[in-house]
Amino acid sequence: MQEKYDAWENYYSGLSSLLFPNEYVLRSFVGGYPKLKIDKNYRGKKICDVSCGDGRNMVLLHKLGFELYGTEVTEKTAQITQQKLLDHPFKIESQIKAGTNVDIPFEDGLFDYLLSWNAIYYLDNKQSDIGEHVAEYARTLKSGGYMVCSVPTRNCYSLLNCDDLGENRIQINPPENKWGGGLLKGTLMYRFDSFEHIEQVFGTHFTNFSWAKLSDDCFGLPLEYFLFVCQKK
Repeated sequence: MQEKYDAWENYYSGLSSLLFPNEYVLRSFVGGYPKLKIDKNYRGKKICDVSCGDGRNMVLLHKLGFELYGTEVTEKTAQITQQKLLDHPFKIESQIKAGTNVDIPFEDGLFDYLLSWNAIYYLDNKQSDIGEHVAEYARTLKSGGYMVCSVPTRNCYSLLNCDDLGENRIQINPPENKWGGGLLKGTLMYRFDSFEHIEQVFGTHFTNFSWAKLSDDCFGLPLEYFLFVCQKK
């Protein structure tokens, strides 16, 4: 696992600047959709971007008025991203710490919002329980707080040709020409099959779900994700 963490650390270290936020993160927080249920009174509220990567969504969250927190899998990656935000023309302050889906290093009930963009389904080992991930996310969120979350469907490029380990656990085995130069190869994930499956897994701690499904063929690369917004019970 440490070897995999080191590979991601090297990847993010090599990015020279912050990229644009994900389009659907923008839509989820700003869009006026008829079935989207989220309180848009963001100013002064605390948000944690779990597995925030290079911080590409944090400039948007800063502009919306959030107080920024985040996690990444190594301390070095967390420090690099935090410094990139400080070096941004907006001089964005944040607290980014090393953490995982089962160990978010912040106190109970700290956050008003959580963002988990293609993150919660990454597993530490073949015995990992996705329910522990959901419980850890819920632990850090205030009662009534919102989580914005995306997970890939089985038709998404990153899950194609995976090895099925049973009980919705998979190991990624992409062709060599896939994204990231092999970064995902060997990664353990949990695969969600449907909105009903997601609600079954998350429903112990969350309610009031809003749903979207994203599907795109990007120059021959199939992208398909479940996107949902929910509230902690």
